[in-house]
Amino acid sequence: MVEHQLLLDIFDLPVTFHRCLVPICGSVTAALLLSYAIGTTQEAEAGHFADLQRDFVDGWFTLSQDQWTRETGLSRWEQETARRLLRQAGLLSERREGMPARVWFKVDKAAIAQALQQQAQRNAAQARAARPP
Repeated sequence: MVEHQLLLDIFDLPVTFHRCLVPICGSVTAALLLSYAIGTTQEAEAGHFADLQRDFVDGWFTLSQDQWTRETGLSRWEQETARRLLRQAGLLSERREGMPARVWFKVDKAAIAQALQQQAQRNAAQARAARPP
């Protein structure tokens, strides 16, 4: 019989993401990373970052590559690809600052809202086109 603690260690906390982000991000991996970034931003704005021992300034937050991996399960290469897709789509901004340099991230809420609106319009148009006359 599997012990209770072992089950908790095996199953850990689930990693969830917003499925609606997949078409606007270009991949499930990018949608997962953006979902986590959105959640991190919401936690920080709610004042929970002191508990998380993370930095948040004017909408910008920083996570190391190892932190991203621990939180999302994404490898370095998956993170880099996802970040590139999100930068290209204008959904996530990045900047490098400090010594040693750290990467700071900022979710562009307006761009996400606009992309979701456009995707909803495309979905509605496709649904209308698929209906028989």
